[in-house]
Amino acid sequence: MSALPAGRSAVYRRSWAREWLNDRFWVVPSVLLIGGVVLAVVTVQAGNLGVPQSWRGGVPVDPGEASALLGIIASSTLTFVGVVFTLTLVALQLASSQLSPRVLRMFVRSTVTKLAFGILLATFSYSIAFLVLEGGRGREADSRGVTAAMALVAASLVIFVAYVARTMKLLQVAWVITEVADETRKAIRHHFPPADAYIRAAPPVLSSGPAVISLPLQRRRRSSSGSLGVVQGVDNARLAELARRHDCVLELLVRVGEYVPAGGAVIAAHGGTPPRRAVLGGIRLGRARTLYQDPAFGIRQLVDIAIQALSPAVSQPTTAVQVIDRLEDIPLRIARSGPWSGLFASSDGEVRFVEQAMTWNQCLDLAFTEITSYGAASAQVARRLLAAYDALAAGAREHGDDVRARRVALLEESASRGVRHAVLRADAMGLG
Repeated sequence: MSALPAGRSAVYRRSWAREWLNDRFWVVPSVLLIGGVVLAVVTVQAGNLGVPQSWRGGVPVDPGEASALLGIIASSTLTFVGVVFTLTLVALQLASSQLSPRVLRMFVRSTVTKLAFGILLATFSYSIAFLVLEGGRGREADSRGVTAAMALVAASLVIFVAYVARTMKLLQVAWVITEVADETRKAIRHHFPPADAYIRAAPPVLSSGPAVISLPLQRRRRSSSGSLGVVQGVDNARLAELARRHDCVLELLVRVGEYVPAGGAVIAAHGGTPPRRAVLGGIRLGRARTLYQDPAFGIRQLVDIAIQALSPAVSQPTTAVQVIDRLEDIPLRIARSGPWSGLFASSDGEVRFVEQAMTWNQCLDLAFTEITSYGAASAQVARRLLAAYDALAAGAREHGDDVRARRVALLEESASRGVRHAVLRADAMGLG
């Protein structure tokens, strides 16, 4: 039987730290806001802080001009922040109504958006802090202050242009679909490693009456395992080594991305019972699904975009066809990857942690069932689905019978909804 080495817990912690940082919009703007104040202190106190003399100069200014200029910059920047905030809200509303509420995470995670807010806030905080700290220190300090302020203004304009360009892209459905698909492919590469990454291991011994470890009924809002109840990630290395030390096998009873209520069972311990707190410390819970250990969430986002486009209120079958273009590639990538079994071996080479494995048929269900249900009446969507099924049957021959059965079901469903049989043929562009 094939199993994956559990690896090191440090890798999981670094991945989770990156995910935490990406999902928190406030971190980058807050750091840059504080950085603006620090820059003002360094600019005013350059001599006392040991800044070299060659760095203490700047553009020449007349007395009093620095205060007036920085006051204008501070007030203008605050107005500019309001414009950026309004533009963001409009973009979020449009994306939510036209695509799917789940794609809003792209705005929150966008580095350009964070930098746009952060640099504008840094320019504002720098200007205010300099006006407070300068206190008539002389023309040299004013010269340095104006020079640094002009550099921040220039950076603000550049990042604003980049922000507007990024926002316009996020309102283009093809670009959003591509971004989600690329992120999903990245998650698949991480979650489904190549065949040479696996090792041979004996099947785990699972008892008929394992000890079940559940979430506490009364959980603190913030705990070692996160907040609320969506399983966002699992520290496979930590749990595998914990099971090795207690000579048992730990089995994850829920899937990554599944919501677990307070008191819900999450782990079954076969052959021993590790400390409950230590086991729960290896499971990260949160408010919503993430992609870093849950590639199915990427497929879910793509499908949501497609079925929202196929709703009577929107009726954009071309958007659904663009989604199917990407969905055709994702199951093929999974089929070409290693035989993911959900088994993880600890440092002793024995399987110590078992996770529920997503089968290829489950992947097809997620990717195509709802689109077929909503789009079978559209000739364009039906033709693109037929082409996708043909490509999947050719690219994953071991699953050919299942794919062909779905193709027959699609033809019957489309015919029952009034699509003429002559139109029902495979076409990679739908109707062109």
